[in-house]
Amino acid sequence: MKYNTILLDFDDTLVDFYDAEDKAFHNMAKHYQHYPTTEDFQFFKQINQAHWEAFQENKLTKEEVLSHRFIEYFNHYGIEVDGRQADIMFRDELAKAPIKHFDSTLETIDRLAQNNELYIVTNGVTDTQKRRIAQLQFKDTFAGVFISEETGYQKPMIEFFDYVFDEIGEEKRESTIIVGDSLTSDILGGKNANIATCWFNIRNKKNTSNIEPDYEIESLDELVKLIEMDNET
Repeated sequence: MKYNTILLDFDDTLVDFYDAEDKAFHNMAKHYQHYPTTEDFQFFKQINQAHWEAFQENKLTKEEVLSHRFIEYFNHYGIEVDGRQADIMFRDELAKAPIKHFDSTLETIDRLAQNNELYIVTNGVTDTQKRRIAQLQFKDTFAGVFISEETGYQKPMIEFFDYVFDEIGEEKRESTIIVGDSLTSDILGGKNANIATCWFNIRNKKNTSNIEPDYEIESLDELVKLIEMDNET
């Protein structure tokens, strides 16, 4: 199959989200005289992941996710916080954190952009994501950016992807592939939208779900080979 429209997730696909999240979380926690250990941070990540998955399944609103994740975390340590205020501080620190790319990201995006249309598709808060995306060296390479808060829907909802194709052209759907690190957001979303899927598994996670991507890569330079090989067939 020939793919010439590529939807790329942002966090932990184009940029190293773990690095930014680590810095933002520790800087936010200092405001509460709390100095997390590595284990504490991992505990927060588990809470955060569970909240965002509940959001993807429409079990929580975005506002509940953003505030309750911090209330639950700090309650564990006997610290009472205003969850909304903690979230504002965290997202401000996240937006200010320097962008860190994975190996070969810059070269890969440059290569792919020569013969394909590239779009960023990301779940998240508009202001935070726009501030972070503005730091990208190659931000002008993308034909468009779609942020869940702006679309009114989030991945993996089919409505999110319908919104995207309404904007870029429905005729592009059959030649589109989505690339992302999340099975429950990017890959499931791609399947819901009836487009090809590529799991960016840079952290070598084991797939214990029943969500099967069409392709799996461990580095972005593998995407160039995948796209060019499929476009030759």
